[in-house]
Amino acid sequence: MTISGFDGFVGRISGSVMARLNRDMERGAIAELNPSPNDSVLAIGFGPGIGIELLAEVLPNGLVAGIDPSATMNELARRRNRWGIDSGRIVLRNASAEVIPWPDDIFDGIIATNSAQFWEPLDAAIEEVARVIRPGGSLVTITHAWAIEKVSPVPEWIETVSSLLAEREFSAISSRMRAFRSGRGLMLRATALGERTSGDALI
Repeated sequence: MTISGFDGFVGRISGSVMARLNRDMERGAIAELNPSPNDSVLAIGFGPGIGIELLAEVLPNGLVAGIDPSATMNELARRRNRWGIDSGRIVLRNASAEVIPWPDDIFDGIIATNSAQFWEPLDAAIEEVARVIRPGGSLVTITHAWAIEKVSPVPEWIETVSSLLAEREFSAISSRMRAFRSGRGLMLRATALGERTSGDALI
């Protein structure tokens, strides 16, 4: 799935804006996830790669993985994180949330900053999230309130996403609004049922 406005010349401008304004949201998502240094974490919709860069700082012994449907964002993120890609600590792929190109039960955590509103179809994307996350792993999304409102009223969106997560056996589903540099953002967190286990990161 290609999202209009995130490829080509316009995509480069969008990437520059996101790199400046979304850093605190990326930090907020990572802080909420609070991964261990050796965890494997997937970033869905990594944009220009700011969140990937920040994840690599807190996962010195882990794997940072990312997917984004935009070829331009992949290019920008690869340039920003070339050192980590070359060392094998970072793996980025051109893909969408509804078809995540990794095997089952591989990630200890998943974050999505300003991308969950683009997951289409939403149920297929959440099914994929449930498939690749390990039991006990957490999903954290932060999304601009105004971006959600383009899809549906915020309370309805929360209810829809929460219901789909519960159907896929996520628990401890919670949401709250937070103030960020670029505006109000909805933080949503959910935990996959089952006991968390550690394992080697697969790429």
